[in-house]
Amino acid sequence: MTPHLPSLPPERPSWPTSLDTAETLLGIALAAHKAGTLAELMQQRPLVSRWVARRWLKPVLGAAGDRLGNDASHGAAIALLLRSAVLQLRPDQGAPGTPIERAAWLHQTSWRPMLALLCHFGFDNVPDFREQYRRRADESAADNLCGLWAVGPSTFYRYLDKGRRLLTEKLLSQPQSGEARVSLRRLVHEQLCGGETFADDADRAAWHQHQSALSLARRDSVGALWHLLQAPDPGAFAQVIQRFRVELAQDAEAEVLIGLCLRTGLSPRQRVDLLLARAALWRSSNDEEHERQAYEQALQVASAQADKFLIGVVYGALGRFQELRDTDRAVAYFEDGAELLRQASEQADDTSRPAVLAEYLGALVKLAWQFVLRNDPRSRAVLDKADTLRGTAGLSEAWVAMLEQTWGEYWRRAGELRRALEHKHRSLNIYERLGDRQQVLSTYNNLSDLYGETKDYARALEYGQRVLTLAEKMPVDAYVVSSVHLNMGATLFWMEDYDAAIAQYQAALALSRTTHQHVNVNRAHYSLAEAYYKRFQRTQDRGDEQAGDQHVAAGAAAAPSETEAYLHEATLALKKDILGAQPSAALERLIPEEHAAHPDEMAEVQRQRTVLAVPMPPEVQVRAHIAIARAYLAISTKEREAALALIQKHGLDDNFDADFAALHSTFQRELTREQRLAARWQDQAGDLLHTHCVEVLGHVLRQGAINKSAYAELCGVGAATASKHLGLLAQRGLLEQTGKGPSTRYVLMPD
Repeated sequence: MTPHLPSLPPERPSWPTSLDTAETLLGIALAAHKAGTLAELMQQRPLVSRWVARRWLKPVLGAAGDRLGNDASHGAAIALLLRSAVLQLRPDQGAPGTPIERAAWLHQTSWRPMLALLCHFGFDNVPDFREQYRRRADESAADNLCGLWAVGPSTFYRYLDKGRRLLTEKLLSQPQSGEARVSLRRLVHEQLCGGETFADDADRAAWHQHQSALSLARRDSVGALWHLLQAPDPGAFAQVIQRFRVELAQDAEAEVLIGLCLRTGLSPRQRVDLLLARAALWRSSNDEEHERQAYEQALQVASAQADKFLIGVVYGALGRFQELRDTDRAVAYFEDGAELLRQASEQADDTSRPAVLAEYLGALVKLAWQFVLRNDPRSRAVLDKADTLRGTAGLSEAWVAMLEQTWGEYWRRAGELRRALEHKHRSLNIYERLGDRQQVLSTYNNLSDLYGETKDYARALEYGQRVLTLAEKMPVDAYVVSSVHLNMGATLFWMEDYDAAIAQYQAALALSRTTHQHVNVNRAHYSLAEAYYKRFQRTQDRGDEQAGDQHVAAGAAAAPSETEAYLHEATLALKKDILGAQPSAALERLIPEEHAAHPDEMAEVQRQRTVLAVPMPPEVQVRAHIAIARAYLAISTKEREAALALIQKHGLDDNFDADFAALHSTFQRELTREQRLAARWQDQAGDLLHTHCVEVLGHVLRQGAINKSAYAELCGVGAATASKHLGLLAQRGLLEQTGKGPSTRYVLMPD
């Protein structure tokens, strides 16, 4: 007869609430498994079946794949869960499939609660130990164990009750650790896919890859990772993490699976890809320190290979990490990464070139985005370069979306808002098609800002609220959330609802401070000062004016790398612009004075700056810099001739001899300092340094100083010899010692 569950209350997410109730229900389920009626029991109680599936069955169903078929009652899956949970009570915490030793069956009492559950409820059979106990052919598991252990039925049932209580506690422990869920998947996989299930390794890999695709169709990203780990397919494994990083950031199992994958035999490129995917996961969790560590590990792997492609990829990721912390470092990373990828694309063979070009184009897109955010006109040149190459290299949909996103921001800042909206919505369509929630939310943020500028305030607030609503239910990039607060605050500011705007700005400031987003911190300071000053205009409350002054002071005190140059200048002028006399709008503006005085030369400088905006071969960059220098030399010559003309006109020949001598000296010093130093060092230290003169001097010029260990490495000498040589160089007036002990450094003697 099928056991019946007691009458249960309506659906509750936290039910059952007591250990006793849970143990009763577990006892009924175990008895049904023993009787072979577990599936029927679950069909009778669909509420219970759904609750169990929601709470426990995801790892079981994910690991089982299509081996269980379409069992709506989940009877077979629950049976696997129960057996796996019982086996996890093993005192030795043995791995799945590890045989239980003879001593555990016969003599170790700590094993008996687990063994009683395992055999009494039909999960396994009692081995035959004939020399210890001769059982009857039809003997039950309970009688068999009583005879084997030489105990009475009451003692056996005490073991059984203890095992059931331990099992209940284990199943109710929440949240279940990532390690425990991975162990559960192993147990399920061993039971369903062990032995001779697959014809060969290729058949096994194909099955796991198919199951991964099915898992992704169900949006079970952890299940997909599990199967890709078994396949193994580390490339697809890293791609799944990048694509579903928001969902995976909430799941402790993902980090365990990543750790297991990193312990497999990965190529350097696979290891870098996986470490960058891991960093993306930490970014989604707002865990700055772990994210930084993942980037550093990836850079170590890439640098050890001296692989320009891998280093360029990692530099791009580091630029993304720094863009909200140190804008100058971010741009440097993006520029260096793009240049390395350009070089790698030229050196790649026909097979690998498309993939390298795709990464290069991605680097250009990221560099253009940084230029756009800095209102740097070089952004157009980089975007045009990316568009030119777009047709010659296969660009993934994700990069196409990012390119559209960047064009949208460019046109917004150029004042062409309709064109900006077109690009932003194209980007949103792609991200929605890819299922990339994080980028969808980022695009919502951008659309909130853009619709605010078009004065479609209802849409602006709607897109912003979408992000904030989802942020309450799942992890969202802290930058996106703080930016949404800033954008919604701006919309409310334009609606002249200053109270609500200030509340949004304060939320942005608090989150940006907590997550070390220095750029957004200073954007919030500017916005708060602006809102307080506007509210002061309306209320004449001196507290608002003082609050505005405090935020201006905070923004003005920001380090240059932590804010945008235009924002810093605007912050300093903010109070005068809002509370002072407002200048009338003018249609004409004077061009910069240098452009008026030297139009041809400054036009040439601007042309060459455009060339330098896009990563180019070193020869092209050198020529561009020389052309800029030549243009400035022409300006210098014209200014010098103008000075000479005035001297001759007014008879001032004797008055400016010293000034012209100083001008000549400055010119010679700036152009030849390194050459003069190199000649001096070769003459005075050639006997010590031999062929290493250029390397040592170059190190000091680049780093500003040199220590004993660096000298020893450059010259291939021991520490004692390095210390002696550095002392002699100081005696000869080429270097100057600073610091003492381990802090000793040698710097160039002043000119």
